Amino acid sequence: MNSQEEELFLKKGPPFSKNRVTKLGSAWRDGVAEKAPEIDDFLTFNAVLTEELLRIGNDTINSIILPMSESGDAQVVPESSLYNLAGRVKRSESLLQKMRRMETTPILNVQDVAGIRLDYDMTLTQQTGLADTFSQAFKFAGAKRVDTKDYRQESHSGYRAVHLHIYSKAGRAEMQIRTALQSKWANLYEAATDVYGTDIKYLHEGAQIPPGATDQVQELHYLSDLVQQIEDLADVNGLQKNSELIRLQHKAYGILDRIHTRLRSFLREQSQLER
Repeated sequence: MNSQEEELFLKKGPPFSKNRVTKLGSAWRDGVAEKAPEIDDFLTFNAVLTEELLRIGNDTINSIILPMSESGDAQVVPESSLYNLAGRVKRSESLLQKMRRMETTPILNVQDVAGIRLDYDMTLTQQTGLADTFSQAFKFAGAKRVDTKDYRQESHSGYRAVHLHIYSKAGRAEMQIRTALQSKWANLYEAATDVYGTDIKYLHEGAQIPPGATDQVQELHYLSDLVQQIEDLADVNGLQKNSELIRLQHKAYGILDRIHTRLRSFLREQSQLER
């Protein structure tokens, strides 16, 4: 191994005992013990891993020959050429819930404790190409392997995106790559979980729609199918997109945005009533 390889973060092991974190994580998941300080050390290291993934992501974006402009406070909407690259570490509560859903999976095998997300105004073909570009970039930066998970044709409870599962000596991580419409739908559905409960995110795993939410959830899934149809159509047309197709994309985004605004208003009203 040369000196350059030794400096690659993804080729370095974490500064904690994997066996101990695995053991303590299982005890925490099973309710045998409270969350140990070593679990916090694990999450802190994943924050550093996330920052490294963001660095690699930004470097990759700077090398791509595409019209890409940082969104800042603006929304990534169709026909904008805007992108947003962000990262996060899974919160303790969310990690515990996921480990319990996965039942026996060790804490170190939870793929998305460290995660970054790229939302970009792009076609499906461009999305596929970017996924390959980022996959190669992570492997060049020291990842052992990167697996592509395509959730566009076979959605997860309506959710559509391309995910990269990153495996490295430093740990596992995930990158989500979403188009403007996929991103807007996902944000809307996330807001819906605050109203109807988180089970609606796991219908593909056998969870049930909560009582009284069937019509609303079915509408959201219909909108997911509509997004897929519009994006398939846009991809077939490619560079020959006409004004009618562009109008259709913006109309779909507007529908998603209005429902999202309505949900946010409902949540604010509920919060005020509870005070």
